[in-house]
Amino acid sequence: MKRLHSDLALLCAALLLLLAPLAGSAAAASGVLAIYNSGQALVSETRVVTLPEGAAAVVFTEIPETIDASSIRATAPDMTVDDIQYSYRPVTAANLLNAYVGKELTVILPDPADANARILRKAKLLSNTDRPIFSMGSEVYVGDYEALLLPEMPKGLDQGPTLTLTTRTSSAGRKNLALTYLMGGLNWRADYTLTVAHNGGTADLDAWATISNDSGQPFTGADLRLVAGDVQRAPQHKLMARGPVMAEAMVMDAAPAPAMANEESFSEYHVYTPGRYVSLPAEGTKQIGLFSAAGIPVRTELTSRWSTHRGQMSGKITQPVESAVVFTNTKENKLGKPMPAGLVRVFMPTSDNTRLLAGEVRLGHTAEGEEVRLDIGRSFDVNVERTQTSFKRIGKNAVEIGWQITVRNGGAEPCDIRLVEGLSGQWKVLSADAEYKEKDAGSIEFDLKGIAPTSGKGGKVVNYTVHMEY
Repeated sequence: MKRLHSDLALLCAALLLLLAPLAGSAAAASGVLAIYNSGQALVSETRVVTLPEGAAAVVFTEIPETIDASSIRATAPDMTVDDIQYSYRPVTAANLLNAYVGKELTVILPDPADANARILRKAKLLSNTDRPIFSMGSEVYVGDYEALLLPEMPKGLDQGPTLTLTTRTSSAGRKNLALTYLMGGLNWRADYTLTVAHNGGTADLDAWATISNDSGQPFTGADLRLVAGDVQRAPQHKLMARGPVMAEAMVMDAAPAPAMANEESFSEYHVYTPGRYVSLPAEGTKQIGLFSAAGIPVRTELTSRWSTHRGQMSGKITQPVESAVVFTNTKENKLGKPMPAGLVRVFMPTSDNTRLLAGEVRLGHTAEGEEVRLDIGRSFDVNVERTQTSFKRIGKNAVEIGWQITVRNGGAEPCDIRLVEGLSGQWKVLSADAEYKEKDAGSIEFDLKGIAPTSGKGGKVVNYTVHMEY
C-alpha cells in the first residue's frame, strides 16, 4: 500500500509539473531576421529558459500576431518537444460579446421620451451571431443601442499571442532554446535614385532597401538579411492576422547611399546583409543603403510605336512619343550588380543645374549584364503623326497599305527617334524611302538620327508601303 501511495504521489507531481507553465525570456538581440520581398520573413532567435528534468510546459509571450503557427520549430540541448500550441483570442468587441452570451450586462438606449436623454436597462445577451439580441424581462429586444456596459473583463481573452511548448528534458538547468518561424507583415523593396548629369551622358545611381513592418512586433538588434527573388510559397488555408502593407518610400536624401557590406547568391536568389545589427519599429518603415554607382554611361531614347491595322483609315493620326533612359548593368559601365525589383526615380538637371523629378518607373529583378530601360514619360517637344496614303485590297485575305510618317522636333537641339511599326500576318515591305531593319517577326524599325528643330513646320518624313496577308 505504501508503494502504491508513493507511485501516485510521483504521478501527481509529474502531472503538476506538466501543467505548471514556465515563462520563457524575451528574444535575444542576436536573432536572425530574413525578410523576403514577397511579404514574409523567417525569424531565428534564441530564448533563455530554465527547465526541470522531465516534462514541462514552457509559455512564451512577445510572439508576432502574424506568425505562421505551422512553421514554428524549437530546439535545445537534451530537450525534445512533444507538442506546440499557438493561441490568440484578442480583446475585440465580437470576442467580448461572444463571451457574454447567456450573461447579464447593461444596455444604454435612447430615451423615447427625450431625444437628448439616455436610459440604462439590465439585459441578458441571448445571441451574438449576426447582431446582439437581448432579453429584457419578458421581452426580446433586437435593435439599435448607444453602448454596452460589461460588469467585468471575461476570462479567456488574450492581450497578445502566446506560444506553449510541451517539452521533456533529460537534464535540468538553464538552456538556450532556438526558436524559428515564418511570419507575415514584413516586406521590403528596392528604391533607386538615378540622377542624370548635366551633359546627359552619365548618371549616378543610389540604391536603398525600404523595409516596411506592419506586424505590430518590434525587432531590436536583429541580424538582418534581405532576400531578393520570387520565392514560391504554397497557398495558405488561413490568412495571417495582418497582411503585408507596402508603404510609400520616404524622400531620398541627396547624399549617396552607403555601400552594402555583403551581397551573395543564394539558390536562385540574392541576399543582402548590412553588416550591422538593425532595429525595426513595430509599425512603420526603415531605409538601409544597398549600393551606389557613379558615372554610369546612360542615353536618352525617344520611341514612337504603331500597330498597323488591316483596315482603311483617313485623316491625320497623332501617335505618342515615349522617352526612356537606358543603360547596361555591367562592371564596364561602373555598375554590374544584381538590382532587386523596386521603384526608380529619375532626376534630370535644368539649365541652372537644379535636379527635378523626370519620372518614376517600376523595375523588375534585373540581373548583372542586362539592359535597363526606364520609360519615364512622353516627349513634350517631339511630335509624330501619320497619314494612310494608299489602301488596296488584293483578293480576300491580302492588302497593300501605304503610310507617310512625319516627325517634328519642337525642341532647341537635334534629336534621334526610333519608329517601331507593328505588322500582322505574313508581311513584306514593298518600298521605303528610309532605311529600316526587321526588328522581329512582327515589326520593323526606322532609326532616325539628328532631326533638326522645325519650329512646328516641315520635319522628317518617312514613306513606306507594306503587303500583308492574313
